[in-house]
Amino acid sequence: MIKILSQIPLFKGISIANLSHAFEKIHYQVRDYQAENIIAYSGDTCDSLHVLLEGRVRGEVANFNGKNVVVDDIFAPSTFAEAFLFATQDKLLVNIVATTQAKVLRIPKEEFLRLLQMEDAILRNYLNATANRFVTVSQKLRFLSLKNVKQKLAHYLLGIKQQHPDKDFFPLGKTHEALAALFGITRPALTKNLLALQEENIIVVKNKRVKILDERLLMSYLGK
Repeated sequence: MIKILSQIPLFKGISIANLSHAFEKIHYQVRDYQAENIIAYSGDTCDSLHVLLEGRVRGEVANFNGKNVVVDDIFAPSTFAEAFLFATQDKLLVNIVATTQAKVLRIPKEEFLRLLQMEDAILRNYLNATANRFVTVSQKLRFLSLKNVKQKLAHYLLGIKQQHPDKDFFPLGKTHEALAALFGITRPALTKNLLALQEENIIVVKNKRVKILDERLLMSYLGK
């Protein structure tokens, strides 16, 4: 477990020996979940630090139509919901669901405080992680505020393109099923809108890779 923890940004800069020594001094739990098990519900108090050791989990909320919308997709090894731990409003805002079989480490708040006192590096890393999470949440709120599927596609594709600035064709990044879940729509609705963008000569999709033909027109969907 310690080797896995050493790969997480929260524990960056700490030797395996020091990390092992620190964990010998605190209490924690490790739990296993099957795919689609609920790990935590929206409204639950966040009283522990959660660390995903194995597998994949997601944060999801129900939209106005009652469909579950994926707002975060988390792969091991990683922390999740860490920003709620010391918040005044410490209730989770999303359901945390296991996408695959998953192993989750829970460190109670008081025990995590002891870790912060033992290792200054963990404190610095934690502050950095919560700040980064705030930026990510702000970006996701911007995404969720978009009104229609083409706007969401434009936002998503332009974001992926920024990650591959030197490539004409870049990977879509998610399966059609995962993208449909992210947008809170059906897969046929997603396919229909992708085809519409192709028919308008804005994008080309080949073998799960995308090329933006008219970036200016794609940006116009976002009012830019």
